[in-house]
Amino acid sequence: MLDSAGTLRVRAYTAGGALPIAGAVVRIIGAEEANRLVSRSLITDRNGITEAVSLPAPSISYSLSPSPLEAPFAVYDVEISAEGYYSKRINGVSVFSGVDSVQLANMIPTGSGVGDYPRGNVNARIPENESL
Repeated sequence: MLDSAGTLRVRAYTAGGALPIAGAVVRIIGAEEANRLVSRSLITDRNGITEAVSLPAPSISYSLSPSPLEAPFAVYDVEISAEGYYSKRINGVSVFSGVDSVQLANMIPTGSGVGDYPRGNVNARIPENESL
């Protein structure tokens, strides 16, 4: 049950964090049955960071006494796009009640060459916490 809230900010950058990406479009989407209807759209500022957005999360009491039936966090997917960069999707972002979380998004420039696609995957999946 998502009866509380946490906040999430997204920081879009390139060059290993040296250059922020202003004007990136960030979409946050609920990734679980309990939050499937949650969808937020934001734009990064000149520092490459979105404003903090409040998102539904389970009560902090689930964090204090973990249960195998209820995770102490809500799960969201984050999509980031900006002109001149490959779009990125990060699946499995955790949001805890009362916590201001920051999700980093290292963006890859598109380049100008034909077929100049980056090596590796531009999509990321945050692994599940197996201790729960």
